[in-house]
Amino acid sequence: MEGFVLENIKIYSMYNNKGGVGKTTLGFNMAAEYAARNEKSQVLVIDLCPQANISQYLLGGGDKGYRNNQSLQQQKSRSNIVGFLDWLMDGNSDFSSIKRSFKVRVSSYNNNISENVFLIAGDSFLESLSLALNYAVLNPANRYAWPQFMTAIRRLCELEFDPAGYEEMVVFVDCNPSFSIYTQMALVSSDYLIIPMMADYSSLEGLKGIMTLLYGKYPSAASQRYADKFITFASQVEQHKLSLPKLYEFVFNNFTANQGVASAYDALKSDLVSFCYSQYVNYPNIFASVSGRIECVDDWEAYFLSLVKDFHTSGKVSASLGIPLFKLPEHASYNMPNGEKVDVNKERYREAREHVSSLVDKIS
Repeated sequence: MEGFVLENIKIYSMYNNKGGVGKTTLGFNMAAEYAARNEKSQVLVIDLCPQANISQYLLGGGDKGYRNNQSLQQQKSRSNIVGFLDWLMDGNSDFSSIKRSFKVRVSSYNNNISENVFLIAGDSFLESLSLALNYAVLNPANRYAWPQFMTAIRRLCELEFDPAGYEEMVVFVDCNPSFSIYTQMALVSSDYLIIPMMADYSSLEGLKGIMTLLYGKYPSAASQRYADKFITFASQVEQHKLSLPKLYEFVFNNFTANQGVASAYDALKSDLVSFCYSQYVNYPNIFASVSGRIECVDDWEAYFLSLVKDFHTSGKVSASLGIPLFKLPEHASYNMPNGEKVDVNKERYREAREHVSSLVDKIS
């Protein structure tokens, strides 16, 4: 059974060391559309961001989603990520079974989402657990604590999988931008990394941060020698012989083509792509495998780069009502929670919808 489960679970983390790149909106739409297309797949979303925005979108959007998520936080035994981490720190870091599930079926709260979508919801208390988690992970009385905690989310996914009801499980983890202990836990437990980014130089710095913080790939020999003086995340991964996620997709998210800055956008995009391609040339083993050969930057783009246009008004409607983008064409206008009626111009977000669908096509 263990081998069966491992072969049928894929975990994708949405992460960028830079915040504000639209990873939560992208993750919400990817998970919802993938689930709608693949009824035999159990789709699990794990919210590892203290703001819990992806939970709010899934649980109904806007005020409804917020209230539903608050109700999960107020339960005595929380069925969410904090409930799991609390249980984990209570002497269960080496668990191989769980007495109760920490997930909820999303369609029980939001009928715009397929029945095969489940959520381990976010919790505003997550950040408050960071100090306790750090102490638990670096426990000198348990030299196995670090690898046990780092692999805990993968083991949880395996135990939350229902092989009797579904052929596979696909997991989408919405990570916090900070390289906090719970972010590290998510990344080590993941198979693949999807990196949303904007066409700005802050995103370039975020990409450089991923290479150093996560993979221990430093820009110079001097930087490497300096890092070797310390215990780092990368050195811990190497010491404990753990795996890191493969770089799977880089997504230019929320770009706008009609702002009159096309040349500036192209220049920024070129710099970002050049950096990513140089990392592929130098460290191809940290990228996901591809079916063909990559011999130039254009080949790299074809496999690893996606573009997602700005959602415009449709993004506000989607987030406020918990309706994924691919379902918005069902109506031309929507009543918002505050009573406002919003017309949604299908043509304005057609490209965005097609771009998200193309990105979902790449999920295996």
